[in-house]
Amino acid sequence: MNDALDSVLGQFRPGFDADGFDVNVESVSDEGVVIVRVGHRPNACEECLIADEMLGPMLTSAFQRAGSAVKRVDLKHEYPA
Repeated sequence: MNDALDSVLGQFRPGFDADGFDVNVESVSDEGVVIVRVGHRPNACEECLIADEMLGPMLTSAFQRAGSAVKRVDLKHEYPA
């Protein structure tokens, strides 16, 4: 399932990349919870990132439209050291 979800996420990557973020499917639980890792690069436009409260449901809908049994997307942010 990760490959299918990663393919859906690929549609969003150009926008994230332009704003300085890397996004990847980290894991999928048996309960349908997807963890999406959002990597913040040093040059990231933090103001450009959609709030988690909106981004999670938006990605959940996109995954569901692609035929996935995803129930929820949780975001995991990683910042440069």
